[in-house]
Amino acid sequence: MYQSLYRKWRPRTFDELCGQDHITTILRRQCEENRVSHAYLFCGTRGTGKTSTAKILAKAVNCEHPVNGNPCCECASCLSIDSGAATDVLEIDAASNNSVGDIRGLRDEVIYPPSVLKKRVYIIDEVHMLSSGAFNALLKTLEEPPEYIVFILATTELNKLPPTIVSRCVRFDFQRLSEQVITDRLLFVSAQESIGLDEDAAGLIARLADGAMRDGLSILEACNTGLGAGGRITASDVEQRVGLAGADQLYAMMKALFERNTPGALEIVDDVHRSSKDLSVFLDDLSAMTRDLLVMTEMKKAKVRSGGKFRYQKEELRLLNEFEPILTSGYLTWMCGVLEEATGRLSRYASDAKIRTDLMVIRLCDPQLSDNASALLARISALEAAVNALKSGTARLSPASLKSDEPRPSPAQEANRNETATAVETVEPSKEDQTNAEPETASSVPEGPAPVSNEEKPAEEDPEPAQPVSQEQPEAEPASGNAGFLPFDRKPELLELMEKHPDSLPFLQKGDMLCDPGNGVFLIRTERFGVTFLQYGRNPGFIREALKALTGIDWELRFEPLEEPKQTSLFDELE
Repeated sequence: MYQSLYRKWRPRTFDELCGQDHITTILRRQCEENRVSHAYLFCGTRGTGKTSTAKILAKAVNCEHPVNGNPCCECASCLSIDSGAATDVLEIDAASNNSVGDIRGLRDEVIYPPSVLKKRVYIIDEVHMLSSGAFNALLKTLEEPPEYIVFILATTELNKLPPTIVSRCVRFDFQRLSEQVITDRLLFVSAQESIGLDEDAAGLIARLADGAMRDGLSILEACNTGLGAGGRITASDVEQRVGLAGADQLYAMMKALFERNTPGALEIVDDVHRSSKDLSVFLDDLSAMTRDLLVMTEMKKAKVRSGGKFRYQKEELRLLNEFEPILTSGYLTWMCGVLEEATGRLSRYASDAKIRTDLMVIRLCDPQLSDNASALLARISALEAAVNALKSGTARLSPASLKSDEPRPSPAQEANRNETATAVETVEPSKEDQTNAEPETASSVPEGPAPVSNEEKPAEEDPEPAQPVSQEQPEAEPASGNAGFLPFDRKPELLELMEKHPDSLPFLQKGDMLCDPGNGVFLIRTERFGVTFLQYGRNPGFIREALKALTGIDWELRFEPLEEPKQTSLFDELE
């Protein structure tokens, strides 16, 4: 008769139990010294060896020829327990036998000694499913059972057990198995079963098992089903069998989210859905990758190196190198929250998985669609990251990462802006060109001192005032190429109107304001952080509204940073 791999390769001795040395060492010594307790409590997650340990303990206390505390697995007692024929070892499922009557029947049986074996062992699995009345009925028997009775309680939810039950048992906490332990066991089992298994595939199965050996062996058996003779199980085979998205697909999705590429992200979701892959598994993988990026960001802040704590190490490094400026803790924490919320909704509304995944992707591509505190924190973190990148001179943010609610300029304004930009790039006109106001005069007299205009005469008659004017000239101009701008003399009135927006007010107070009435351009010069902040969101609209209410002109806003000392970012220092 065919047996599943996890049943066939269930540990038979304490030495064969993987990853629970802190428990097997104590139990082996107790069996060897004949100091076995009357009640044990095994608690831990699924697939960590609780039931297997209980059966090994039942064999060890009844074995006729024990070997250093381990059962020999050859005597009649061990063979009968392994085959399930031993009437003195009873395995009870508390999920289906949880009433007071069931426990009372058990209490009435314990007065009889074992018929064949040395001790009668009761293994109560999922003991947390017992009712409160059943716990009360078991309490006295569990505290003072006959000397030939051993109770072994197993549970995955310790918090549901009454303290009175826990205090009467010797408690052992089973740990999640590490990926390396599961990988080694999978390679051993595959070698014994003549199953071709790549080491990368074994590592992927171990990761999917999530600390449970039974789940790992079940996935291995599922991947081996339908495999031809002489074939090998590869990582791609595991991904296809389990319904996982490949690493390249996950990387493409993360890249689309970081670049605010909503159409591209939705197209990836369509590809995953069309390939019949589980969207909930896809979201779990995205959550794991986001968590890895968050942990790596925090580790880099603290200048701490860590190894073996990440699921996607290679992809993570690629993402961090390319999107380093926007990988802030606030932004990644918000992403984790949105993914967790979407995963919870998918578990409740499986029929609308595609729709809910699309909505989640749209939210992740545009944080402005969320108005909760975490979304605002993510936007502020992205803004701070942009400022740091600008200060360090290593800005690599995509244009979509800082979206503005300012309306697009009209074609006329756009043409005017291009002309202004072209004028800024040209060389400043010479003194002779400034004195010749009319183009006909400048073209007819290309060189020579005559004719002299009236504007030149004061400069010739009184050259002494011209010297301080030439000295003050650089201070009057806001920047090179901005000679057409004039100081804005109504700054106090504008600041009074902007008091409704106190977040923008400090940057306007520190900065300089100049205007070009001929071209309808208003220039604000402030520190780099202020320039980035004033250009973000609805701030430009507020400033334009205040200027229009004050001057009656719909100005075209332009921003220019003041010169500041260059600073390096944290990531540059780490590199």
